[in-house]
Amino acid sequence: MIGMSFADALFVYFLLWLIFLAILWWRELSRVKSYEWHLSNSRLFHCDSCHHSFIIKEAVNLTRCPRCNSICICRNRRDLE
Repeated sequence: MIGMSFADALFVYFLLWLIFLAILWWRELSRVKSYEWHLSNSRLFHCDSCHHSFIIKEAVNLTRCPRCNSICICRNRRDLE
């Protein structure tokens, strides 16, 4: 058996918790970076039916308006760039 005093055991316990919390913090930071939104004019879309502006993904051609649920066609718009 490993001889360890109560103070040493408590120190190891807190050290393990600190390492665990650091790993969770690093995981959260990397997760946030991968799902982070980057706003630009090419991602902003304006619905022709209800005039609601919303953000779309870059690679979509069709999308639905979140307010009126109408189908919106995303054309290559040069006026916003």
